[in-house]
Amino acid sequence: MWYKIKPLDTLFFRDGRPFSMGSETWANSIFPPYPSTIYGAIRTWLIFERGKLKEFKEGNYEKELGTKDKKGSLKIKGPFISLKNNLLFSVPNDLLKKKGAFGSGGNNLFYVDYENKPEIFISNYPLEKILVNKKDFEVEECDGFIDIDNLKDYLTASKRVLSLTEKKEIFIEEKKTGIKRSRKTLSSEEKKHLYRVPMIRLKKDTSLFVEINGLISYPEEGLIQLGGEGKTVKIEKIKNVDPLTNLRDINFKFENKLFKIYLATPAIFEKGWLPKWIKKKSLLGSYNGIDLKLVACAIGKFNLIGGWDLAHQRPKPMYKAVPAGSVYYFEIINNVSAEQIKNTFHLQNISDINPEEGFGLALLGEIKL
Repeated sequence: MWYKIKPLDTLFFRDGRPFSMGSETWANSIFPPYPSTIYGAIRTWLIFERGKLKEFKEGNYEKELGTKDKKGSLKIKGPFISLKNNLLFSVPNDLLKKKGAFGSGGNNLFYVDYENKPEIFISNYPLEKILVNKKDFEVEECDGFIDIDNLKDYLTASKRVLSLTEKKEIFIEEKKTGIKRSRKTLSSEEKKHLYRVPMIRLKKDTSLFVEINGLISYPEEGLIQLGGEGKTVKIEKIKNVDPLTNLRDINFKFENKLFKIYLATPAIFEKGWLPKWIKKKSLLGSYNGIDLKLVACAIGKFNLIGGWDLAHQRPKPMYKAVPAGSVYYFEIINNVSAEQIKNTFHLQNISDINPEEGFGLALLGEIKL
């Protein structure tokens, strides 16, 4: 079931790096928020929508919402940015933009080339293929998003030039300066307690979408607290709509025995950048009967993902996550159908850790040689 999350005010989401008033006065803001942030807010909302916190602690909602020590059947996919009900995704890391380009054509994205690693290649890069730019102009990494139509073209490799949606089209940052207050007197602290945070204000017709599964019944709407300051946002069910239909209906062929996995949300793998089912030395692996070899990848800088465990009043474990937009290229080893590969990976959360929270949403893509 799909839900729309619409803020009523500015929001603040930060990464997992330490932030303390007076020492590191500038907090880092991220958007969209990590899946665990949305999952926790939705789970809390459902606990109080179902009844009371006391009943949750007594195990009355164990099947759906779990207990303080384990999760229930609740699962999510997302979150996704929605601009005028059109979903946006992090730019895949094997797309680049012409450096310094502005105006007409300035937001065009170009594929990197996929080829054999040269014999003379001084690097600790362990894979046999490389992704390299062979354009006759200077390029740079992209800071923005692509819409679902461009993403479909990317996954099907049906267009060689795609369009970028810039962050400024989605939200603006509003700088906020504050100072810590004493909990006893409510007066401000005198020294070393100033801080600054960049608040996110979504533009008109922009919201977050999330797919919620695993519930017996689905509420129509409600209010949840979200972000670093616990701001109130509205959540409401989207009826008779599947925003991912265009991506679900892709028919893959993988005629050259190659495919890519694009991560739409960050993934937490037990081996760092490498999924647990892939061997470090040979880079071979088997997943649900599909034998594969990892041959190339384009991975961004890791995300630090932690949080606060409200049930136990302690920090959650800190993980280094592979960021959204990362791409893995695979060679198919055994004789399996494209349909089997699609059913196994496409639009599935493949994170080794906390997939039910929305981590590691995978989308399959064709590789054109």
